[in-house]
Amino acid sequence: MAKKKSAAGANKSDAIRKIIAENPKATRGEIRAKLQQRGVKASDALINKIKYNRNTSPKKPGSARTSGKTSKADAIRGMFSKMGHDARSRDVIAALKSDGVVVTSAQVSTLRRKLNENGSRGSKVGAVPYDHLIAAKHLAQRLGGVDKARRALDSFAELVEA
Repeated sequence: MAKKKSAAGANKSDAIRKIIAENPKATRGEIRAKLQQRGVKASDALINKIKYNRNTSPKKPGSARTSGKTSKADAIRGMFSKMGHDARSRDVIAALKSDGVVVTSAQVSTLRRKLNENGSRGSKVGAVPYDHLIAAKHLAQRLGGVDKARRALDSFAELVEA
C-alpha cells in the first residue's frame, strides 16, 4: 500500500526539515505548531528523530583500504614475511612501532595463528576417500572376508605388473 502524502504535498519529513532549516533552534512544540499551520500532522517522535538526526548511524573512520594506507593486519603479515613465522610477538611489535604502527600482542598472535592454520588444512597424506572404503567393504563381503579380498587383490596386482 502506498504511503499517503501530507496536505502540503511534500512528505512529513521534508516539511520538518524545512522548518528546522528556517529555525534550527526551534523546539519540538514550535515545529509542531508550524507543521499544523501548513496542515501537516506529525508525531513528536518523528519530529525528534529528524531534529536530532537519530536515524543515521555514526560516521566510521575510513578503512585502510579506502584511505590508501596499509592496515595493521597487512603490516603484521608483512613483518612475519620479513622476520619469519617464528618471530616473537614482542619483536614484531617493536619493529612495527619503529615504522609508526602501534599493534597489540593479541593482534600479532591472532594473525600468526591464522597464518599457521592456512597451511595445515586439508586431507592427510595417504588418507583413503570414504567411497573407496565403502567399495572395499563390499568387495570383502562378496569374497568372504578381508583376508580373501587381500589375497585376490595381491594376485590381481601381480597380473597387472607382469
